[in-house]
Amino acid sequence: MSTKIELLKFLDENYGSFVSGECLAQTLGISRAAVNKAASALKKSGYKILSRPSQGYKLLEKIDILTEESIGSKINEDCKLIVFDEIDSTNNFAHSLPASDVPQVIVANSQTAGKGRLGRSFMSPSDNGIYLTVAFSPSFDLNKSPFITMASALAVCKALESVCEISPKIKWVNDIFYKNKKVCGILSEAQTNLETGRIDKLIIGIGINCFPSKFPDEIADIAGSIADEAGAFSRSALAGAVADNILAMIKKFPNTHFLPEYRRKCFILGKNIYVHTIADGKRIKARALDIDDKGGLVVEYMEGLRMREIETLSSGEVSIRQ
Repeated sequence: MSTKIELLKFLDENYGSFVSGECLAQTLGISRAAVNKAASALKKSGYKILSRPSQGYKLLEKIDILTEESIGSKINEDCKLIVFDEIDSTNNFAHSLPASDVPQVIVANSQTAGKGRLGRSFMSPSDNGIYLTVAFSPSFDLNKSPFITMASALAVCKALESVCEISPKIKWVNDIFYKNKKVCGILSEAQTNLETGRIDKLIIGIGINCFPSKFPDEIADIAGSIADEAGAFSRSALAGAVADNILAMIKKFPNTHFLPEYRRKCFILGKNIYVHTIADGKRIKARALDIDDKGGLVVEYMEGLRMREIETLSSGEVSIRQ
């Protein structure tokens, strides 16, 4: 963690109060001159920090700028953090990065070509959401990778609960809903080695709609935002919490102890849904019964030739609206 990030984190923890230069130097293990240099760099980045010779330093205002300092100060796990104001796609950038000994976290304020599931685009306007990717080299086999999306969805929910104080739900397999609207999507991608049958790099892309926006007509009835107005919470704090939760989850993977909690948060269980078949584009009414120990969605079809047939879906898409 850089000196700037450590300083911002400490000032944020003591928000509104002066912290002496001597205290900061001792806490951070640096000289008072280095403290002053880091504070000056933060000021140039836009942070409102008041410095007085007799009192020290005080963070005057919490501003919602996505920077390596503001996000990194909220991350406890080891990672390489890269932040952009704008990029085509955080997932695409993650694909281009060379291998790293530590996970890589890419965050953007906006995307010009955000990626969604099944080749769709993900709307990513400036100053309105969080577009974040975690890339890492896993130690587990390819057959364990489907669980990563489910575990990531749960990690995002926990971050939303702690930072935004809301109670989101999950729609199998990877959509986060709040107030009956989709507020977050997750796209997992992999670079695989066909010779070894292992994954060289696993990429988890997360897009969160933080504040209200004008959604395209085709998704206006289903897409929503976490907050009713901009500034309701810190996007930096949420991005840091999401990244930290994902990084902590990666260290524990591939255990599946999260499945009971995932089932509790999956709001479609016991409800009527529609199963979309990718091959022929058909949609069949069904009832979501359970999630099995392999992460598959157990459904019972309610119409057509497959009436009363039970199937376990390992992939695909389901919807809750007719």
